[in-house]
Amino acid sequence: MTSSDWNWVLTIAGTVASIAGVVFSWMAWVQAKGAKKAAKEAAHAVKSKDTAHEFAKLAADAKDLLAAVQDQRADRAIEAVNDLVHRLSVALARREEFLPRDAELKEAIKQLSAVSGYLSSRGFPSDSVEILKLTRRCQQIHQIVCGVQGNLEKSVEGVGQ
Repeated sequence: MTSSDWNWVLTIAGTVASIAGVVFSWMAWVQAKGAKKAAKEAAHAVKSKDTAHEFAKLAADAKDLLAAVQDQRADRAIEAVNDLVHRLSVALARREEFLPRDAELKEAIKQLSAVSGYLSSRGFPSDSVEILKLTRRCQQIHQIVCGVQGNLEKSVEGVGQ
């Protein structure tokens, strides 16, 4: 073989290698794009599950508040309502993308603030009608938080499938 024949063979080999390199690079890019999408979906699923878990704890806190009001334990009720206002406000701000768009949680925070203000300024009511109103408010708060928790768990079940 002459040197020009070798140049021709090497040129063809180089061209084939370059085309193969482009094809393999493209395949790697497609795989990386798929991996990036899968990683985003996994992160979203983990955050969804974490949000559902967080609201399970908040539902338990709302239940504790309701129990404190029903047992007429003013000191525990004030502590529970203040903790729940704080935790629910933080959860609402942190997890907004995973929560329902309706105003239920904002209504729960509004109700909690009203309960907190009432207990802080007036103390625990002695009138049975006022106790009933306070209990109903706390039941409504518990119901809202549990409803959100249930919806979150239902959506998490759908994510895992």
